Amino acid sequence: MSTGTKSPLAGLGWAVQLGAEALEALARAAKLPLPRAPATVAGGSPEDLNRLGEWLDAVAQSQGLELDLRYTRHAEVESTLLRASPALLEVFTAEEGLQLIALLSTSAPRGTARILAPDETVRDIPLSLLTNSVQALVEWDLIPTVDRVLERTRLPEPQRTRARKALLGAQLANTHLVAARTLRLPPGARLSHHLGALSAAPRVMLLLVLAVLIQGCVLAGWWLMGQGAFEGQLDTGWLWAWALMGLTAVPLQAALAWTQGTLALDLSALLRRRLLTGALSLPVDEARRGGIGEYVGRTFESAGMEQMALAGSFTSLLAVVDLSLAASVTLSGPAGWLGLVALGAYCAVLAVLVVRQSQLFKGWTESRVVMTHALIERMLGHRTRLAQEQPSRWHEEEDQELARYAEASERWDAGTARVMTLARRGLLPVALIATLPGVLDGASTASIAVGVGAALLGARAVMSLAVGSLALVGARVLFASVRPMLDAAKLAPGATSHDAEDAAPQVAPLASGDAPPQDQSLLELRDVFFKHPTSPRPVLERTSLTLRPGERVLLEGSSGSGKSTLASILTGLRRQGSGVVLLRGLDMATWTPGGWGAQIAGAPQFHENHIISGTLAMNVLLGRAWPHTQDDLKLARELCEELGLGDLLQRMPAGVLQMVGERGWQLSHGEQSRIFVARALLQRVQVVVLDEAFGALDPVTMRKVMACVEARAPTLVVIAHP
Repeated sequence: MSTGTKSPLAGLGWAVQLGAEALEALARAAKLPLPRAPATVAGGSPEDLNRLGEWLDAVAQSQGLELDLRYTRHAEVESTLLRASPALLEVFTAEEGLQLIALLSTSAPRGTARILAPDETVRDIPLSLLTNSVQALVEWDLIPTVDRVLERTRLPEPQRTRARKALLGAQLANTHLVAARTLRLPPGARLSHHLGALSAAPRVMLLLVLAVLIQGCVLAGWWLMGQGAFEGQLDTGWLWAWALMGLTAVPLQAALAWTQGTLALDLSALLRRRLLTGALSLPVDEARRGGIGEYVGRTFESAGMEQMALAGSFTSLLAVVDLSLAASVTLSGPAGWLGLVALGAYCAVLAVLVVRQSQLFKGWTESRVVMTHALIERMLGHRTRLAQEQPSRWHEEEDQELARYAEASERWDAGTARVMTLARRGLLPVALIATLPGVLDGASTASIAVGVGAALLGARAVMSLAVGSLALVGARVLFASVRPMLDAAKLAPGATSHDAEDAAPQVAPLASGDAPPQDQSLLELRDVFFKHPTSPRPVLERTSLTLRPGERVLLEGSSGSGKSTLASILTGLRRQGSGVVLLRGLDMATWTPGGWGAQIAGAPQFHENHIISGTLAMNVLLGRAWPHTQDDLKLARELCEELGLGDLLQRMPAGVLQMVGERGWQLSHGEQSRIFVARALLQRVQVVVLDEAFGALDPVTMRKVMACVEARAPTLVVIAHP
C-alpha cells in the first residue's frame, strides 16, 4: 500500500473528534428517531483511541440509539459491510490517520457503498475501496515487511498490488477486527419506533392486499365455473379464464408467504432482543424473588409466547379477511341476511369456547412452570440431596407434579378437541340450514352454488380463525410470565430517551476518567431509606455517607444489618426508597444505568458472583470493551500476578487465555475471590466497592491483595464483618 499518493477517501471521513456529529448526521440520514433533547455526554473524545468505542457508545446512548459491533475476520470484511448499514466505520489512512466513515447503505450487485461526507452530502464509492480501508486497521504493521519481500521480486504493477493483497490476506486470515458499528434503536425504545423502522404497517397492509387478491382469484374461479356449469356457457374461453385465475393466485400466494415470513422473522428478532435486554435489566430483587428455576421457566415460556403470538396473529389476520369475503358472498346467496346472522351466531359460540380455553391453558402453564422450577432446583441441589435425602423418597414429589401436569394437560387437550371439532364440522350444517329457506322459495341453481361456495369458504375461514385464536389465547397467558422482562427492557440504557422526551436528559457514561477535586464529594448519600417489598421493617433508615476522591472507607456491621443492600445501592443495582444519592453532584435518577456503572464498580458477595465459562482474561476483563487489546491482556496478567495468582498462571498451559469455569479449569474459592476483585479493579472506574471480598483468603494472601487494592483503587469502600 503506497503512502505517496493521496487516499481515495480524502475528504470523505469524519475526524475522530467529530464522532458525535457524525453519529447524529447518520441517524438523521437513516431516518432514525432522535430525542428532542439529547442527554449530556460528559467529556469529549478520548485521547486514548482504545477507548474510542466506549465514547461512541456513550454518544449513541445519549441520542437514544445504540451501536452494534460487527466483529469479523479480516477476509470477511466485505460480506460484513454488506449487512452492516447504517454504520460508523473506523478507517486508517497514511495522510489523515484514524477517521470515521458514515456508511448509509451498500449495494452488492453494483459493488458500491453510499457514505455520508462531513458536509452531509451523499457520495457513492467502490465497496472494495471501503473494505481495503477497514482492513488497513490490522494491515498497517505488516505492510513494510511485505513490501520488503515484494521489492526483491521486482514485480511490476498491478501484479505487485495483487501480490501484496494476497500475502496480507494469508497472514491475517484468522485475525479479527471490528468491521463496523451498526447504528440501531435500542431494544427498549418505544415499540412504535421499532415498528416504524421495520416498516411493519406497510408490510401488514401488503399482506391484507395479497390475501384479498388471492381470495378474489378463488372467488372469480368459482364464479366462472359456476357460470359455465349452471348457465350452459362452458366453452374454451371460460376454461382459459378459469385457468388464468388459478395461475394468477400462484405468484400471489408465493408473495404472501415471503412477506409473512420476512415480517415474522423481523418481529421475532425484535421480541427476542427486548426479552433478552429485559432479562438482563431486571431489578435485583425481582430477578431473585422466584429463584433460578422460575427464571429459567420464564425463559422457556418466552419462546412459546413468541411462536404463538406471531403464528396466531398472522393466521387470525388472514382468517378475518377470508371470513369477511365469505360474509359478503353469503349476502349474495339464497341465505341472504339470515345466513349472515347464522354465521355471526356460530362465531360467537366458538368465541365463548375459545375464551374458556384460556383458563385451561393457564392451569396447564402453571403446572409446567412448577415442574421446570422443581427440576432446576433439584439439579442445583443434587449433591445435597444425595447426602441428606433417602433415595427411596426422591420420586414422591415428582410423581405428584407429574400427576398435576397430566391432569391439566388432559383438560386442555379435551377442550381444544371440542373447539377444533366444532370449527371443522359445525359451520357447514348451519350454513345449509340457513340456505334451505331460499332453496324452498325457488332460488336459481347459480344462487344455490354461490351459497354452498360461501359456506365452504366460511368453514375454512372459521377453522383458521379458531387455530389463530387458540394461539393468541395461549400467547396472552404466557405474556403474564414474561411481562416483567418486557417491562424491565424499558429501564435499559437508551430506552427512556423517546418515551420521556420532555423529561430532564440523563447523563451518559463519562469518557474521561478524571476525578473531581479533593475538596468536592465524589459520592454522597443523604438520609437513604430502603425496605425490601416482602420485609415488614426497613433495612436502611436515615443512612448518610460522604466519599471524597482518594478516600478509603471500611463499613462494618453484623449479618442482616444492611451492608450488602447499601453496596448494591452504591453500585446502582438497587434504587433507594427515599433519600438522595449523588454522584459528582448529580442525583442517581439523572444518570443512565451505564453512566453510573462507568464510575462505580463492585465485587458482590461470593454467592452473587460467578465465574463464566470462558477464558480467564474474559472473566477479569468483563468491564472492558470487546475485543480486548494486547494492552488489556498485559494489564490483566500484571494484576493477576499482584493478587497472588502468578502460580496459577504458570500452571495454566494457556496463561490468561486458559478456559476456566464449570467447563474449564477448576478454580478454588480463594482464586475465584481474587478474580472477582480483579474484575472490579480493571473497570476504569472512580469508586471500587468490595463486599466481603476477602473472607476466603488466608492472612498472607489477604495482605497481598489489600496492598494491590490500595495501590490500584482510586477510591475504595470495603464492606466486612467486625
